[in-house]
Amino acid sequence: MSKIIEIENLNKAFGKKEVLKNLSLTVNRGERLAILGANGCGKTTLVEMIAQTSRPSSGTIKINIEGDLRKEIGIQFQQGEWPPGISAADMLMFYRVVYPKFTAAWEAELAGVFDIEEFKTRALKKLSGGQKQRFNAMISMMNNPEIVILDELTTGLDMQLQFKIIEFFKKQIQENSKTLLLVSHSPEEVELLCNRMVIIHEGRIVFDRQISKAIAEYKSVRNVMDEYFEGSLKYDN
Repeated sequence: MSKIIEIENLNKAFGKKEVLKNLSLTVNRGERLAILGANGCGKTTLVEMIAQTSRPSSGTIKINIEGDLRKEIGIQFQQGEWPPGISAADMLMFYRVVYPKFTAAWEAELAGVFDIEEFKTRALKKLSGGQKQRFNAMISMMNNPEIVILDELTTGLDMQLQFKIIEFFKKQIQENSKTLLLVSHSPEEVELLCNRMVIIHEGRIVFDRQISKAIAEYKSVRNVMDEYFEGSLKYDN
């Protein structure tokens, strides 16, 4: 498999606080990678740097994609910041101009999956947490990108919507050989969407497994994470 993401000796600090320390990671094209760890370990910081919305303090991130990276990396942010009064409909009008692959047919399909009609004309700042989550997830797929980055995909969603959205991403990513980076606190979500997992601890990757091997060894991703939080997980060398 060809490498789509190559990260070497990545460091990120906010003031005197070091979040990531000499982190190195390679992701193959079409791989579906879960990025796990405790709150504040640097998961979101890492994917934001991969998406080029944040810069590392040192180290390198190489994305092996031809053309405009901004149009081939789709990211669902945990939080969305929009100007007052801007609605989902306003944002969609903007994206139709910016993203050539955001066709009317693709927009209609996405709108149905993420169920945005109920709040489409409402100011984005007035949406509930779950509504913002759905719209942010929809944004990540607007240009049908090669790399999809999802950060807490189903947080705040009811079970029916969780099922619908997970099935959509599972189908789209596998059938179109997209590369997925998933930040999640849901082991079950990881097992459904991913084929590889890494755990970040104290700024470094300490555990890296194929999901099938992790399940064979620990019975489930949840058991892996239970051992991690208990402090009994055996780290990689």
